[in-house]
Amino acid sequence: MTRCLQGGIFSRGEPVINRKSRQQQRTIFLLLLSTLFFIFLGGRLGYLQLLRNNKLAVEAVRQRAQTVLLDYRRGEILDRHGISLLDGAEEKLLVIFPALLKDDDTEVAAMISHHFPQAAAAGNPFVALRNVDAQEEITFKNLQTPGLLVVPSWKRYGCRALATHVAGHTGPYDGEGKVGLELTFNSELKNSPAVLAAIVDNNHNLVEGLGYRLWENSNAPGKPLDLVLTIDHRIQKKVEEIMDARLVKGAVVVMEPRSGEILAMASRPNYLQVDLSRYLNNTEQQKDFLSSKPFINRSVLSYPPGSIFKIVVAAAALDTGKARLNQSFDCPGYIRVGEQVFHCQHGPHGKITLAEAFAHSCNAAFIELALDLGKETICQYAEALGLGRETGIPLGSAAQGGEVKGCIPQPEEMPFLGDLALTALGQGRVEATPLQVARLTAAVANGGYLVEPRLVKAVQNRQGLVFTKFSTVTPRQVLKALTVNKLRYMMLGVVEYGTGKAAGSSTLILGGKTGTAETKRIVKGRPELYSWFTGCLPLEDCQAVVTVFIEEPLQGNAAETFKEIAQGIAAFLH
Repeated sequence: MTRCLQGGIFSRGEPVINRKSRQQQRTIFLLLLSTLFFIFLGGRLGYLQLLRNNKLAVEAVRQRAQTVLLDYRRGEILDRHGISLLDGAEEKLLVIFPALLKDDDTEVAAMISHHFPQAAAAGNPFVALRNVDAQEEITFKNLQTPGLLVVPSWKRYGCRALATHVAGHTGPYDGEGKVGLELTFNSELKNSPAVLAAIVDNNHNLVEGLGYRLWENSNAPGKPLDLVLTIDHRIQKKVEEIMDARLVKGAVVVMEPRSGEILAMASRPNYLQVDLSRYLNNTEQQKDFLSSKPFINRSVLSYPPGSIFKIVVAAAALDTGKARLNQSFDCPGYIRVGEQVFHCQHGPHGKITLAEAFAHSCNAAFIELALDLGKETICQYAEALGLGRETGIPLGSAAQGGEVKGCIPQPEEMPFLGDLALTALGQGRVEATPLQVARLTAAVANGGYLVEPRLVKAVQNRQGLVFTKFSTVTPRQVLKALTVNKLRYMMLGVVEYGTGKAAGSSTLILGGKTGTAETKRIVKGRPELYSWFTGCLPLEDCQAVVTVFIEEPLQGNAAETFKEIAQGIAAFLH
């Protein structure tokens, strides 16, 4: 009986020793789990205390901070000598923290409510006044009012900024590049905001020992970089001074002919980046100013080049052997092409050589020459000399307010001989930018090589360490050396006895080509004409080519402007 009971017990359940073993295993597992949990908590606590302590402290302080943006602290845009083209400078700002004002500061509170109603309603800190002078600073400090502070800031643009259309500008409300180099190199020049913070407690009182703090580079990874340009600020300044005295609308480009480095590039009418917010106020006065389209960079906008295009026709004729310098033409003052009659603006010239026809800009001779060459040859040489396509300069696309490609009509777009005649005169559908004309002139000056215009030399940090260097592209030969020698000889004739005598200098040997383009528009009762001059400084061993385009003159013409610029910048050329 006992045996049966014992047998029943062992047969219906597990041994007691096995149950104790399982309980021990569970206990050990729980102990291990608890140990791992406390190790994790300890590790996490140590990580937060030792490794993230500073960051968490900063974040805690930020949660207690009232902040106001002072400036964006972007990278600089420098000339080839390291001089800023933006004319930035330190300025003093009056910053107000409404929540920190004392209850008895009724006068300040009333001023805020009157002049800054939106800021007063929101209670957020704001910049109340810029360009605080020394006397104003003393007055504000003497008030000894918590919440009213005069602090230094950096004003990115000044009233003497140069190359405005090249540099472009940033948006007044977000600090991001909107046009020009500011847009193209926005990621390199990046914003690194400077923020003024007031650290306050729950009662909006300044925390003792913390108070006001300046936070820089608050949300921007990395440091802003500077752009170093090929522009020479001395040449740029002289060019802009002369333009302001001589033209209302137009552009000037100065380029080193062998490297393609742009030494100066300016457009008029001009605008000041520092006054951008004022321009956008849409007052009647500003509407008059904006109607002149001051934000357009006319250096990279295309216009009919007029007789400047005769450089292309002459180059094609000489390079192919279709014409000689002393080849004779007959100019009765006009030429008939089909049923169209083209008049010679400066004629009649009678018997005239090719060199003389170039100097006097004889329409009859050059139309005859173009008809002999044919439209395919004219198009081939125009394209080889860089017309009809973008130069690749980093000023953004046409849609972004940057470079346009101009136009060279293709052979199929000139079904009639009259179309080819118009093209030979730089009229009809032909359009070129002042930058393209400068590059065309550089090919004549440097021995027949087409250069790639170069504007940016390098991207570097504030210590001068170069991050990106933009090397010169190897020029491509497009004209024979003998051809360009003949072209330079003809350019000398333009200045010595031709249409460009106004560009002649008693101290420099200069050469170039004039151009007058018809727009078919009437302005103030007169036909609107564009005036061009492009030339070499000096003619032999050229150090710079200068292209002048005048859309609306103020004093003189493009040839006279070229002469003044050449004389003004000669001392700055190596």
